[in-house]
Amino acid sequence: MWTHGKTLDKHIAFVAHAGTNSVVICHLLGLEPTPWEWERFVLGHASISEVEPLALSDGVTFSLTRLSGVEHLPKSHRTV
Repeated sequence: MWTHGKTLDKHIAFVAHAGTNSVVICHLLGLEPTPWEWERFVLGHASISEVEPLALSDGVTFSLTRLSGVEHLPKSHRTV
C-alpha cells in the first residue's frame, strides 16, 4: 500500500462471493461497473486474485497481477 510516496508493508484481503470480489477489482482498476460483473472477472471458488498498487506522481493506480489463482488447491477441488 502507498501513502505519501512511501511503501507500507501492509496487505488487505477481501473474502467474499465472486460477484462482490469482481466489483472490488473493477473499482480498483477504474473500470465502469457492468450489471453482471462476475462474468467479466470469472473467479473460481476459493481462488486468489491480487491487485497491487503502483505509485503515480499525484497518487496511486492499481494493477491486476493475478486473477483466480487456484494453484493452492488440489485439482479435484478447482472450479475454474
